[in-house]
Amino acid sequence: MKAGDLKHRVTILTSSSTTNDIGEVVEGTPVTVATVWAAKWQLTVKDITRAAAQVAQAEAKFLIRYRDDITTSMTVQHKGKTYAITGLEEYEDGQGLFLMVRSMTA
Repeated sequence: MKAGDLKHRVTILTSSSTTNDIGEVVEGTPVTVATVWAAKWQLTVKDITRAAAQVAQAEAKFLIRYRDDITTSMTVQHKGKTYAITGLEEYEDGQGLFLMVRSMTA
């Protein structure tokens, strides 16, 4: 992985539960896990078809430096767009991590 390829700034978010002032549990409060540099690729129809058995509805992928705290329950924000992580794939023996994503916002 070349550092120069990681030119997109992305934020990885997870949801957490909090309690409001009157004691109600509020679900879905976004919490930043990390803000990292990433490479981004739009997937072609051929890529989507090939990956269909492994990753449902992936339309793009980000490559970040390897982290072991990323899960498919998290989301990625990039340039005002929110993506759901649909799959994870290790890159070059733990040097990086592919995040297979699909858009959640228009």
